[in-house]
Amino acid sequence: MATKTKATQLGSYVCKVGEYDIRHKIIQPTSGKNHKGDVIISPGSVTSSVYLGRDVIKSGFNDHSKAIKYIWSRIKKMEKRVWYLTK
Repeated sequence: MATKTKATQLGSYVCKVGEYDIRHKIIQPTSGKNHKGDVIISPGSVTSSVYLGRDVIKSGFNDHSKAIKYIWSRIKKMEKRVWYLTK
């Protein structure tokens, strides 16, 4: 049995923003036949997620650029909070 890699479990690596990883899964459309012999086409999909290690921070983005914008705004909010605490 093959080993499960991060790419097969979590998705392909896109980029790193701070300490967070942006990954996306692309599922290609497939076609098959049912028991009657009719051709059935299942649609494909793209989902992006934000990870910290193997922990999911947020998932369900339909584009990796939306995930990057989300995590960038989250990092900016965290920096403001840390700046107020240290001052």
